Amino acid sequence: MVVKKKEGKVFEDNLQESVKQCEEKIFFSRIKDTFIPPDLRQRVKVTKNDYDCMMFARSHLFTLELKSTKENRFSFDESIIKQHQIDKLLEASTYENVISGFLMNFREPINRVFFIHINDFVDYQKVAQNQIKEHKYKSKINRSSIPIRICEEVGIEIKGIIKKVNYHYHMKEFITEAINTYTNRGVR
Repeated sequence: MVVKKKEGKVFEDNLQESVKQCEEKIFFSRIKDTFIPPDLRQRVKVTKNDYDCMMFARSHLFTLELKSTKENRFSFDESIIKQHQIDKLLEASTYENVISGFLMNFREPINRVFFIHINDFVDYQKVAQNQIKEHKYKSKINRSSIPIRICEEVGIEIKGIIKKVNYHYHMKEFITEAINTYTNRGVR
């Protein structure tokens, strides 16, 4: 019996492989999820991962939580984006030369990936949940999710190409743009 890999794990694998194939030397560490069989989940306590991976390039540490969906938005629901992940990304972003956020993979209708800095994510979430009334967004605000149109406004798109089955992402270009964007904005 062949078990098909979940799309989110395929995205993680493609990203990791893209980093390995990059002509620039990049340290990449993926934090593995611990699988607990459903019948044991109520009885076994497992520590929660702070985020999915860390990447180090050009004297900058990137702490990243990877998300993948076939929808055109990511729900704020705790089952999708966990509060402890938001908290840990925010904490990491307070350090010098650390860039923290989400890599959001929208698989359909065409594969697109955006980096959303954790501060931009939290700012949008506060507007969406009416904690802040005034905002800068041109696209429609969705109370329960962050749509692709908002990601286009506030994020950095990571270009990718499909190679037969898997995607290859242009990580060198992303790193350059992220460092330039968040260093110049005074955002860590």
